[in-house]
Amino acid sequence: MDNKELLGTLCNALEISDANLTEIIQLSGHTLVEGELATCSDRVVRMFLEGLIVSERGPREDGAAIVLEDAALTNNQILKKLRIALNLQELDMLAIFEEGEVELSASEFGALFRKENNKHYRPCSDELLQRFLAGLTPSLDV
Repeated sequence: MDNKELLGTLCNALEISDANLTEIIQLSGHTLVEGELATCSDRVVRMFLEGLIVSERGPREDGAAIVLEDAALTNNQILKKLRIALNLQELDMLAIFEEGEVELSASEFGALFRKENNKHYRPCSDELLQRFLAGLTPSLDV
């Protein structure tokens, strides 16, 4: 999934305006370089997701700075960050997937959150992430 599309879909689902987007990114403790938002790199998406966690859950209790990884951002990491930010439990996420017309068993769901070197790890496809995001919008209205 393209980063611009991802950020646009998330902002739409979470009803985040352009001004709020910048504020949320700043909560990550990192600064956008001029023009960086337009390019919408993995770094920008990471800053947004980390800022969203701070926005929704508050700053870290230990006060440690947020470190952004340099590696490519995976769909599994995006799901994990959204789960943390929105304080979603397994049943909540399964319900969101169902809204997006995806049926996952508990083991299939758990495989999305395992470490990549685990034999039961399952990569989250672009389609699966898109279905989750599609299901996220109606569930926020509840």
